[in-house]
Amino acid sequence: MDYVWLIEDKVGKISLSKYISENFTKAFLTIFMPLFFIGSLVSIVQLSSLTKFIQVDFFEMSRLFGYNLPAMLFYTIPISFLIAITTTLLRLSTENELMALFALGIKSKDIVRRLLISAILFSILLLLLSIIKMPQAEQQYKAFKTYKITQAKLNISPSQLGQKFGDFFVYLKSKKGNDMKDIVIYTKEKNSSNRLFIAKEAKVENIDSTVSLTLNSGSGYTFSDKSLKMVEYEEMKIFQNINGKAYTYKNIKEYWAKYAKNPKKKGKILFFIFISLIPSIALYIVASFSIINPRYQKSYAYPVLGLTTLLLYVVATLLQNSGSLILFGISTILTVVIGITLFYHRVSRYF
Repeated sequence: MDYVWLIEDKVGKISLSKYISENFTKAFLTIFMPLFFIGSLVSIVQLSSLTKFIQVDFFEMSRLFGYNLPAMLFYTIPISFLIAITTTLLRLSTENELMALFALGIKSKDIVRRLLISAILFSILLLLLSIIKMPQAEQQYKAFKTYKITQAKLNISPSQLGQKFGDFFVYLKSKKGNDMKDIVIYTKEKNSSNRLFIAKEAKVENIDSTVSLTLNSGSGYTFSDKSLKMVEYEEMKIFQNINGKAYTYKNIKEYWAKYAKNPKKKGKILFFIFISLIPSIALYIVASFSIINPRYQKSYAYPVLGLTTLLLYVVATLLQNSGSLILFGISTILTVVIGITLFYHRVSRYF
């Protein structure tokens, strides 16, 4: 049966589901947005450290930020949900709005049941983020980073000293695309001989992660303390394997299969699943201390919220380290049973 709360104003009838949803949404956004903003700042600071090794423009930085987005959502949503539930129910309790609903015959279990629907939807969203989107984003991030590092190794700028191509120091006067003019290459061998190459023109190419530097119309010198050798050439190629293997993408099944086969990594799957279930399995625990009669009961909602969140993340960490399915099952079932039991003894048998 769908209860309806009547308000004597321009709004008219407001369903219980809509009433609870509106209050929860406001509280959730109030908590979620600051946490997401803080997470975004941390992500940007971490990404900025990449600029020491590779050059990225604004759009590429935005692209990298997008790869981190699923992880930020995954870690901020569970905490935001629990805080929002606590804040919503406690505020409605202290303002006697829940007492008014109970006086109209609406049961506390009906209110929490509607919140449970939202909790399940959040858990499904978290599972999609952790099991599907985060592996995809992680692989895209690694592929992009590999590509940029490869490009950085090919990026030889004109009129700059100290640049290297493999074991060779390179200096060039001008460059347009991959075509170079007036290039000088120097290297020192282990046997103390030195090699110097000068060319009027040069071109760099990348084929299957093997880079070739082609020198045209030039001369080469090999010299030491006792000898000097010179050679003139029309064309000479220098090859370098830059170890920039194209990143191999795995589908979701292949990605998680490698973790399932490795006992040490299997815990990562259990960690993601358990964190995803937090909104659903912890709802009744925080609701047990958030629904109160302000005239007769003191609020312990926030201390219980902090302790519950801490314990759940400790369990998640233990699951990640142990990879135990038994521990996962016991922890999940025990959390649900404790929540339902607390809710019955503290709330539902009175309201």
